[in-house]
Amino acid sequence: MDKPFYPNPGIGSIESLAKALDVHRDLLVDIASKVESSYTSFAIPKKSDPASSRTVCEPKHELKKLQKKINSRFLEHVQYPIYLQGGIKDKKNSRDYINNSGIHAKPQVLVNLDIKNFYPNIKRDLVVDVFQNLFAFEPGVSNLLADLTTLNGRVPQGGCCSSYLANLVFYADEYKLVQKLRKNGWRYSRLLDDITLSSSVAMADLVSPIKEIAAMCTKYGLKLNNKKTRVSHRDHGIANLHVTGVWVAHGVPKLRRHERRYVRQLVYVCEKKFDTDRCSQEYHKFWNMVSGKVAKLTRLKHAEALDLRKRLHNILPVFDEHDKNLLIKEIKTLCAKPTASSKRIGFIERVNRAHYSLGILARTETRLAKSLRRELAEKHAFLPTIKEYWS
Repeated sequence: MDKPFYPNPGIGSIESLAKALDVHRDLLVDIASKVESSYTSFAIPKKSDPASSRTVCEPKHELKKLQKKINSRFLEHVQYPIYLQGGIKDKKNSRDYINNSGIHAKPQVLVNLDIKNFYPNIKRDLVVDVFQNLFAFEPGVSNLLADLTTLNGRVPQGGCCSSYLANLVFYADEYKLVQKLRKNGWRYSRLLDDITLSSSVAMADLVSPIKEIAAMCTKYGLKLNNKKTRVSHRDHGIANLHVTGVWVAHGVPKLRRHERRYVRQLVYVCEKKFDTDRCSQEYHKFWNMVSGKVAKLTRLKHAEALDLRKRLHNILPVFDEHDKNLLIKEIKTLCAKPTASSKRIGFIERVNRAHYSLGILARTETRLAKSLRRELAEKHAFLPTIKEYWS
């Protein structure tokens, strides 16, 4: 399957939409009418250029809950082609940067492209088109859903539905382009705004496919960021053969030798910190960061990953007496709260953090952690998960 496909019946009225989302029709329309005041905006540094930043818009509680439902009731049910690799829940095939890199393993030619200012340039009319023509929703329903998932006429970076909509924006044309590229020996994938092409033919024509991708973007009011376009040839060396941060020079994605050496060095530094600093918040954060690096080695099936994971297991962060007492106090506070509190997301998140902290406490105080966990579970036995709350 090369084209995104929505397998369920369309929705023919706003009343039916409200019923599908378990929301009263009037409330649904009211939330849509005040969406511009329903976000909190903040700037985060760009990884590629820490001196500059991008604006992230996080939906406030009421809109966030509704957007989560739009995901679980509609957007997550789309059957997404495998060339779409980011921001998609898929139990059978993980759609992440590592699997994305695997599509392009051992290329002779590799092309990395970037869509410029992707999210802010996806306009509202494109979102209406997705709901109306891909989902076969009635025009009034499609317009209301567009109101609920856009901000100031654009798809907001940080919105709960934004990644799914970004995957679907080219639904009517991308699959045809992929089929054509495939016939010409090209492999294609897109991880949101990162497009990758690769070929096993050293002398493959580069101009035509890049022009065709640029033309597709232009048709939708988007354009490629020429400054980030990178073409790598195996004949010129294999050092630059990277896809979304993973080296693909060989038959399977890997980290290069110096990258693996760096992870080993981090584990060594972690062992030294453990001797003097195992209880500090700094050490907790550092251990978690290093653990993530080792997890990447594990995902890529590097031989040293198992030994490094064992070494990290021997230097797990722990709580000192102060942190232990704070956790005990927090558990007592949570248990003293009335059951009605469990309906609030802030309370659910606090309970989840407490369970995580109890796992840390159990490393040194097994009986105490078990007792506190039992006490918390008995008091709030029917507490929904965060996923259950939002959906």
